[in-house]
Amino acid sequence: MRNMIKVDFTVSDLSGKVIKTYALNLEPSQILIEVDNAREVWDEYHVRAKSDNPIAPFEVFKTKTYKQEMMERQYMLDLHDEVCDQDF
Repeated sequence: MRNMIKVDFTVSDLSGKVIKTYALNLEPSQILIEVDNAREVWDEYHVRAKSDNPIAPFEVFKTKTYKQEMMERQYMLDLHDEVCDQDF
């Protein structure tokens, strides 16, 4: 086993009520990838990843859910297309 770090994940709804908790042992290079994967799976919920590793403790949390981010991105793409179609 290479440098594995225990990462605790917490999934909560928009009010902050915890829906699920779980832990994974991950290589440092895989932590952000796994956080993004979890956010896609739990798209309507907040996902928080935290490690109390004594060498490098961290916490990863985004203020918007994955679904909210995708809706904003789609809005910006639609707005871009609309503006590009106009003559100035």
